[in-house]
Amino acid sequence: MKDRLCEAFCGDLNVRAVPAGLAVSTPFLAPDGDRIGFYIVKDKDLLRIEDDSLMLPTLEASGIDVRSGTRGAALRELLGEYGVELDPEDKEFFIGGLTESQVPAAALKFMAFCLRIRDFMLMTEYRVASTFRDDAEKMLREVLGEHATLSENAPVTDALSEFPADFVLQAPDRPPVGVFLGMSDNRILEALFMQMRARHEVQAQCAIVALVESGSSLSARVRQQAMNRLDAVAEFRSDEVAAVQRIRREVLGRAFAMQ
Repeated sequence: MKDRLCEAFCGDLNVRAVPAGLAVSTPFLAPDGDRIGFYIVKDKDLLRIEDDSLMLPTLEASGIDVRSGTRGAALRELLGEYGVELDPEDKEFFIGGLTESQVPAAALKFMAFCLRIRDFMLMTEYRVASTFRDDAEKMLREVLGEHATLSENAPVTDALSEFPADFVLQAPDRPPVGVFLGMSDNRILEALFMQMRARHEVQAQCAIVALVESGSSLSARVRQQAMNRLDAVAEFRSDEVAAVQRIRREVLGRAFAMQ
């Protein structure tokens, strides 16, 4: 049993020499499919385990301020739990001051920390997406009132079922409006595909709009395509009322919406 456990945990472990020391690649996979790994480098007369300097920028890009706020405090608690430190200059997470005999146990702790960090990032991304969706739905229901219905995760029309819209808004005697929440390039590309099918294949009477959380949610290229091709693109954060009013005009018609 011990041999089989060792084979399961260590069979895919890869260690290779690099100029700074050793590069260790583990069998554990990050969400992007890359193997999670770390480096073992000389630290004066001792050794140091450190990441590849990518975890901190990725955390910051996901909206986590490591210096303040609730999520920053949770991260600092995680650092303390695993005995990991943060080098603010090199932007590296590390465990330092190790003798050679201490490296295996420290490496297991560092590996556990790396896995927890990725779970932490996924949970943060989910919370951000969930908050945006909840806020958008609440405000859309408020501005539409009894003038239109709101359906969640529904096809814009029966003939356009490949990629359901986040919200389908339907006013009496008006074409349905599919709202795609722009939290990624891929979601907006799905909206563009739906509009292309609606106009050129099934000739469906409908409108496809994107509600983008912020200016940084999309790449410049996809944002340009959305603005030039979709029926409307609205940016939510910092101008929420105007964003949902823009969609309201699309749902009810400009003349009615101005009443």
